[in-house]
Amino acid sequence: MAFLILEHLRFIGGVWHASLDYLRLGCGRDDFGSSSGGCKERCLEGRVDLGKLTADGPVLVRLTCACSGCDAELPYFQKLQAAYKEKGLTTLAVFQEEPASLESYVAQKDIQFLWLADPKGALWKTFEAKTMPTNVLLDKGGKVVKVVAGCTKDGKNAQALSSEIAKLLNTQEAQITETKK
Repeated sequence: MAFLILEHLRFIGGVWHASLDYLRLGCGRDDFGSSSGGCKERCLEGRVDLGKLTADGPVLVRLTCACSGCDAELPYFQKLQAAYKEKGLTTLAVFQEEPASLESYVAQKDIQFLWLADPKGALWKTFEAKTMPTNVLLDKGGKVVKVVAGCTKDGKNAQALSSEIAKLLNTQEAQITETKK
């Protein structure tokens, strides 16, 4: 069974601060099988220290699911992670599906960032997210920098986040969507 416990998220001075001591979560089975394409290494199980993740650099928390809209956005978020991974970005996808059904989805889509199952929506409640998907960008240190809610199947949300991530990492903005000629 998957579980998620969040602690110490505070709203200070009009800004959410993710000063979480830890996330405790699971993804279901201990063995994902050899056909998972390395899913086990990217699935967060046990105790995870979000403070350590944000200490290393910015973290994009993507509250999402495997619906057709989120699925259409996925390639843009994969490209976003690939563009900034070496510069320090960590992406954490939080899916609302049950862990058993999520494992095959993650393997099929070759998701290249950290992920977890949160079928009860605890993180949605924590961030007061009302829209699926909701993307929460945390800076190094855990301060919420930007929240982008809703689905854009053309990658506009990922591109908007690319701009913010580039500023945080003091680097050139990556082009996530195709430019129109």
